[in-house]
Amino acid sequence: MFSKFANKIGLFDILAPVKSRRSSKDSEDDSTTIANSYSDDTQMKRKRLDAQLKAEKEAEARGPKFFAKKQRVRYLNKMTNAVCDAVVVGVHYDDGPDKPYYTIKYKKQCEETMDDGSKKTTVREVEKQTNPDRLSRVSWDEDKSWKVLQ
Repeated sequence: MFSKFANKIGLFDILAPVKSRRSSKDSEDDSTTIANSYSDDTQMKRKRLDAQLKAEKEAEARGPKFFAKKQRVRYLNKMTNAVCDAVVVGVHYDDGPDKPYYTIKYKKQCEETMDDGSKKTTVREVEKQTNPDRLSRVSWDEDKSWKVLQ
């Protein structure tokens, strides 16, 4: 009698909860969820890469001085005559729709002389504005473009 009463008021659920066993169906559901999550990530990556490639092709179709945001480019530093890899982080049309200028980011090696006379080389990220004459296109590389998009 006490058992029926305890079961009716839920006392057994508190004192001795029944451990449920997971069936193989539950395991299949978990692996399906993980696979779908992986698939969703892959689809999202594919969509973002496709959208970036489309934006770059549209910019190229407008002419040689047009680049898309987040596009990988080569930057010519006229002062040092050095060419380095850069990424377009901003596109500006303040001077009109046919005269864009760009904000780019690139990494630059700097050599510093320490107090004791030794030299230390560091890599700094530089962000600057430039005109399209100093930029050139690089070939599409999915892996490198994905690193920029992340």
